[in-house]
Amino acid sequence: MSCSNKTDLVLTDVKGTQLAKLDTYLMSTCCAKISPCGRFIVASGFTPDVKVWEVIFSKTGEFQQVKRVYELTGHTSGVYDISFDQDTSHMATISKDGTWKLFDTNVDYKKGEDPRLKITGTYEQTSSDPKIALSPNSEVLVIASASNLSFYSTLDGKLDYVIEDAFIGNITRIMFDSLGKYVLTSGDKHIRVFHNVTGYKTAITSARDKLKKPQTSATKERLEKLIVDNEAFLKTIE
Repeated sequence: MSCSNKTDLVLTDVKGTQLAKLDTYLMSTCCAKISPCGRFIVASGFTPDVKVWEVIFSKTGEFQQVKRVYELTGHTSGVYDISFDQDTSHMATISKDGTWKLFDTNVDYKKGEDPRLKITGTYEQTSSDPKIALSPNSEVLVIASASNLSFYSTLDGKLDYVIEDAFIGNITRIMFDSLGKYVLTSGDKHIRVFHNVTGYKTAITSARDKLKKPQTSATKERLEKLIVDNEAFLKTIE
């Protein structure tokens, strides 16, 4: 998939054959991505809504169509960037209005269900367009603004930590590794990898919440071990 800063979005197969050409109707497109599962295409830009399409194939693997399925709504200004969790059950957006939002997108859109807004947070705006990354388990959200990295817990929407001046210039790209243990960043002719410390904290919080509910002995033992291991790791980081 390729997309210009205008409104045209082109889908091709790996041989270069054009499958579909769409109009994003965003006035000016600033972000377009394919979901990790490969089923969805999203685009955002000047308008406050994020457009989401499904790429539909036949049972034999032949391309059939690209169909608009829903929009992510709620921002009051243009959306700079979008990110997914591992199974595309959540999407995160960041807007010019100074907020970020996390949506539950695990919905039956074929029956008319719309994505549900889970949480909204605020971030410190700078002169550069921010970038956003959502952890594979959707519990941590990282925002790159200029040369700073801000880590948020999506459990409560609070800012956990800021890494200032990660690069001399602006951060050009951020992403999580497949397990969510690290945050990979690029800029200033370098790639720098940071521990996802906030992820260890949210894992502890989630495990403690689960222990408050009835669990099997095996699950309880696993959760208790997770807490001990993560607390031990955090002590080494501090």
